[in-house]
This record gives sequence, C-alpha cells and structure tokens, in this order.
Amino acid sequence: KTKQKGSKDRAATPDGIGDDEDDANRSEALKQVRREGTKSTMTLREAIPHVLEFAKDHYASRFLQSKLDEADAEEKQQVFDLIKPQAALLANDQFGNFVIQKYFEIGTVEQRKELVDVLYPKLLMLANEAHGCRVVQKAIQHVPRESQTKMAQKLREDVVSCIESMHGNHVIQKCVEQMPPDSVSFIIEAVQAEAQRMASHMYGCRVVQRLLEHCASHQLQNMLDQILGSIDKLATDPYGNYVVQHMLEHGRVDDKRRIMGVVEHNIVEFSKHKCSSNVVEKALEIATIGEHAAQLENERSALMYKVIGDISDPNPPLKQMMDDRFGNFIVQRMIEHARGGERDRLRTVLQQSMDTLNNSSHGKHILNALKKESMI
Repeated sequence: KTKQKGSKDRAATPDGIGDDEDDANRSEALKQVRREGTKSTMTLREAIPHVLEFAKDHYASRFLQSKLDEADAEEKQQVFDLIKPQAALLANDQFGNFVIQKYFEIGTVEQRKELVDVLYPKLLMLANEAHGCRVVQKAIQHVPRESQTKMAQKLREDVVSCIESMHGNHVIQKCVEQMPPDSVSFIIEAVQAEAQRMASHMYGCRVVQRLLEHCASHQLQNMLDQILGSIDKLATDPYGNYVVQHMLEHGRVDDKRRIMGVVEHNIVEFSKHKCSSNVVEKALEIATIGEHAAQLENERSALMYKVIGDISDPNPPLKQMMDDRFGNFIVQRMIEHARGGERDRLRTVLQQSMDTLNNSSHGKHILNALKKESMI
C-alpha cells in the first residue's frame, strides 16, 4: 500500500518524477518538459523533432495536447506528418492515444480521414483494447459520414466479439449513437440473431438499450418480438431487467401494454425479486407519469388493483409484499402513484396492517411513505 501511494504521489507532481529522471534514453527536451509540465517554456516548434517520444510520455503527452490546441495550421500539419505513420501504435499507447484523439477533435477533415485510413487495418483490434477503444469512439464521433461507413465495414467483420467485449461494446454503442440508423443495420442483424442472449449479456444489454433509444421500431421488429416473448425470463435477469425497463421507457404503447400484462401476471414473484422488482417500479412509473400514461390507464389500474387484491382476500399480494426487502419498495411506489378509488382501497388495506408495519424494518419505510402522501 505504501508503495502504491508513493507511486501515485509521484505521478501527480511533474517535478517529483522519481528515480529515473536521468534516464539516458530520454532527450534533453523531454527532461525539460517533465520538469516544467504543461507550463513549460518550450515551444511546439522546438518539440516537433521529439513528437513521438513526447506522445508516449505522461507529462509530454499532456504538453503536446495543450500546445496543439493553440497551434497554427502549419505546426499541426508538421506534428501530424510525424505521428500519422505510427498512429496505430500510438492509438493503443496509454499516453499516445490522447494525442491521436486530439487530432480527431482539432484536425482538419482531411487529417481525420487519413487517420481512419491508417487505423483501418487494426480497427477491430483497437476497438477491443483499453486505450484503442477510446480512439475509435472519438473517431466515430468526429469523422465525416464516408469515414464512418468505412469503419462500420471493418467492425461488421466481427461485430459480435465487439458487442461482448468490455471495451468493444462502447465502440458499438457509439456507432448506434452517432451513425444514421440505416448505417447500423449490421449491429441490428447481429443482435436479432440471438436477441434474448444479447439482452441478458453484461455488455450486450447496453447495445440493445442504445438500439431502443436511437432506431425506429420497424427496424427492430425481429429483436422486439424476441424480447417481448422472453419478458418473464429477462425481467428476473441481472442484465435483462434493464432492457425490459428500457422498453417500458422507449417502446411503443402496445409493447408497454404487453410488458405490463406479464408484470401483472407475475406480480408477487416479480415484486419480491431483486431484479424484476425494478421492472415493476418502472411499470408503475411509466403508466402514471410516462409518455403514454393516458393510453395505459387501464393497465395501470388493473395492476394496482391486482396488488391491492379483492376486499374479501385475507392475504392479497399487497400483504405478501409489504414486509419483503424488495416488495416494500413497490408498495412505496404504489402509495406515491395511487389516485381516486384505488388510493382509498390502498389506504384501507395498509391501515388494517398497522401492527405489522410498525413491527418490521421494511414496514417503517411504508409508514414514512404514507405520512409523506398524507394518507395517515
């Protein structure tokens, strides 16, 4: 622990470089920048002969990025000409990647296109690397449409591996966010080939959520049908539940109705489960204050009354949920969203259970919710 702390301290202060400052392999220019940091008196023109060395150094990389922000076109081109042949190597360097990213931000359109051409043969590898994936994301965000299309062609070669990669999934998400919907058909095709598995995958679920946000439902019909046929499984899945919640947020009104029907049918099981209880909360929320709330009134009312139960039922779902560590949150949301006759019925059933609520840790949360809504 002591060693790690010391290392961190050295990294945070340019003038406390450590024992290797006099490394014979470092140029005098690099030593100067490491001593002086981003406030170094060295000019970019003086640094140009050392650009590749600078790009791979923690402090000198920051120095270069800072100087490029204020450089003229000629200086930027001189630096670009030096880094371009090494762009693929720099893109996956822990410090060099920031210099390549900088050119996607401040470079000319032609420079950005040239960088894509250089990175293209290694694009799949970079997309799945810790540093390279950030460069690829930055490129997708800043290059013209023709370069985006070229990048998509390369990613298409192994899109499933990218989706399932802890780094590559961010690249695929960026494609969905930044490219026109008709350019990401290769991603849709890969997902819909096994939509349920993708929706319950640690990284695949993120890509499915981006598709739901950015693509028209007619493009996703096959994927949506598969997911809608698996709601009962996905709702209780650690990753799939987020996809179901996202469909409740971004889906068509008929999709939301179908999901709410599954929720109502499985209300006790879903409410007492760590993952699916979040789906129940989302269903109550979107049907009360969401975009399609008015069209979902019947489903919302049916769900509320299913939980409250028949007046003659001695053990309605509500009573099974209120002392559960997950179910009690559903009861709190119901108190928040109830209205009219259902609000009165809900209050009556809960008031009949005051002893239980007062004597349980979860019940106290429900009592606080009742007080907040002036229901007791």
